[in-house]
Amino acid sequence: MFRTIVMVAIALIGSNCATTFDAGKNVSKQAPHISKDTPLETALQAGIDYGGDTARDVRKLISKRKQWPLAEKMLYQAVQDGIIKYENNQLINAVMLYIAGPVTPQEALFNQLVSSGRPLARQLAWQMASALPGKVMRSAMEREMNRAVMDGDEDDILIPAMAAAAQANRMTSAYSLVRRGLMTKNFEDFAQAMAALNPEQATTDFLEYLSMCPPEELRQLTVSSINIFAANVALNHMLKFPPSVSNANIDVLFSYAISRNPGLSDLASTIVENISQKNTGAMALALSRMPVWSQVAFIEGSRRSMTPGKRLFLGELKRVSAEADVVDELGDIKL
Repeated sequence: MFRTIVMVAIALIGSNCATTFDAGKNVSKQAPHISKDTPLETALQAGIDYGGDTARDVRKLISKRKQWPLAEKMLYQAVQDGIIKYENNQLINAVMLYIAGPVTPQEALFNQLVSSGRPLARQLAWQMASALPGKVMRSAMEREMNRAVMDGDEDDILIPAMAAAAQANRMTSAYSLVRRGLMTKNFEDFAQAMAALNPEQATTDFLEYLSMCPPEELRQLTVSSINIFAANVALNHMLKFPPSVSNANIDVLFSYAISRNPGLSDLASTIVENISQKNTGAMALALSRMPVWSQVAFIEGSRRSMTPGKRLFLGELKRVSAEADVVDELGDIKL
């Protein structure tokens, strides 16, 4: 599964790249035909130059001839050399061909890619780690993460590909870095990795992340403080791993429940209702401490889709709220 995802990601990265081989040597626009008689070296070079259907035909040819051990050695060398001499699409295609076969994960190749001054090569290192998970890659990743932290280079590794690699390798020790990635970079890949690596801690951290978005942004559909897709990952996660009612950020769920974004609102409302079933008083008290307009908006939203659970919750809110406007708003609801 991860290998397929990585291949798609690599293809997307290279979709707009040039197709020139070494300096001064132009690659024909017409991809060569890969036949049963095509020499392995020629086939591999064609796969590197053209990718796509050509690379697919090359993989089939290698498998049919049972030449993956030799192809692995040749592709390993091609990736090494390509860090410096290949155009972007060629380097991507070389790595894609390499990880497509039954290859043995090589820490040295990961290190060469990730330590390169070439951003694409560093990203491909993490994607390789995603495609070839296991003890070797976990060890290589851990060393690179420790180095980045020690050298103060965390920004170099806080990329979505790193988060995906940590998730693919079940690298729970990377959780704190992945969390930092979500809080500072805002990509949903970090949220997905957090949910997989430490589900219970992720719930707590997701509430903190969601609280970074002011309620006004949620009401005005001008969300810019957080990533909407990451917020969806967080809220969906909390359907399975609900937060504790004692969490200091529990009230943020009400802000999302009254959001004008239907996707966020529906998810948050369901989470609130689920938690309220066992903690009606505590949740009603949390809402009663919010601004009047927030309480009224929640009441209005509940009125449009009333359930027995919501009715019970609103009854408790009426009992604990100190705001006359809120009590009046609840006055015409049969509780």
